Amino acid sequence: MGELERIEAGVASWAQIVPDLDVGTMRTALLFSRVAMLGRRQIEDAFARVGLSAGEFDVLASLIHVAEHTSKPSTLARSGMLSPAGMTHRLDRLERAGFIERRPDADDRRSTFVVLTPAGRAKAIDAARVHVAAEAEFLDALSPRDRRDLGRLLETLIDAFAAVPVDGPAFCD
Repeated sequence: MGELERIEAGVASWAQIVPDLDVGTMRTALLFSRVAMLGRRQIEDAFARVGLSAGEFDVLASLIHVAEHTSKPSTLARSGMLSPAGMTHRLDRLERAGFIERRPDADDRRSTFVVLTPAGRAKAIDAARVHVAAEAEFLDALSPRDRRDLGRLLETLIDAFAAVPVDGPAFCD
């Protein structure tokens, strides 16, 4: 059974169990969720081809967009919605790869700064190119008009919920 058939079967089953349930809304939400998951998989596969995880790219992308390509680990953790331990793990991997350096904070001996290295900047740019190419490949199934329509519809949803705070990578702010 294919993806669409599974969604249709699930929706039909809910319609039988709860006849007054708005399964049309459920179907749309399921389709939206599945497309988002497939898109994330496409992007994660693209990052893997350049030796990064999506989370590691988020760190590099955040650093490339801030002043002096420098940030505190706690700021990176908040913007990436990660625990401090989760961010430490990402930073350890990026530091071993030579993409970031940790430098002591001269004003606070207990704190460090994370600094993007030239190799990290080059990797971020390379990964951004791969990322956009993967997105383009994913959206190639849509005509230019369909892409515009989808963009407009997504903007409408974002506008409707813009008052709801959402944390994310700093480069999206």
